[in-house]
Amino acid sequence: MTLRDISMRYKNSFFGALWMVGQPLLQLLLYGFVFQVVLRSRWGIQSPSGEDIPFGLLLFCGILLHGLLADTLVRAPSLIISNTSYVKRVIFPLEILPVVNVLSTGVGILFGLLILIAGVLYATGGMSWGILLLPIPIGGLLIFTVGTGWLLAAIGVYFRDLSQITTSLATIMLFTAPICYPAEMVPEKFRWLMNINPLTIPVETVRALVFAHDAVNWQLMGVYLAVSAAMCVFGYFIFHRLRTGFADVL
Repeated sequence: MTLRDISMRYKNSFFGALWMVGQPLLQLLLYGFVFQVVLRSRWGIQSPSGEDIPFGLLLFCGILLHGLLADTLVRAPSLIISNTSYVKRVIFPLEILPVVNVLSTGVGILFGLLILIAGVLYATGGMSWGILLLPIPIGGLLIFTVGTGWLLAAIGVYFRDLSQITTSLATIMLFTAPICYPAEMVPEKFRWLMNINPLTIPVETVRALVFAHDAVNWQLMGVYLAVSAAMCVFGYFIFHRLRTGFADVL
């Protein structure tokens, strides 16, 4: 079903699944041109060799992780509604629909990470062994996203306006996480907005591992993994409790 979902996303397009590589590559080139050539923005992070890390790469790193959660925020509320045949006509494990959605998006994120790593190697000429630990923060975000998908998919059946709210929420999360700017730029009185954003810790951790510019706070990462696991269990619990009424509502 994951492969089917991927093929449906690129159905009738000339290049098909090649867009899974083409889209993140175009994004990286666009960010690099706008922020480095036009705006001449600087993040202030240097590689271990002392070279400035291009702003576009740092931004692209955060955009990739945001895309994983944002796709679920936008699509999950209508997942059950758009698959009513699975609810009414056949015996089907509905709980796999949000998982399929996250996995199909995750495949695209994987290609984006490979492009990011290639860009870092090209720009800095080297990379830390810390990239081998990338599955930890990304896995934590995946677990959190699956739980969010279950929660939103269940509530979206009963509250049809939810998709309008979550679309705006995806944009809010983009600008309240240290994705387009360094965390140090946020005034202290607004720092709580960044701290409660589920993207902040994985984005900061992935940047630290990829660009080797700072030590990773593994204690904070451990707390995030625990919260992600709790969110996953909570989302599944709500989905399981509400699914008995799906057929009546639809």
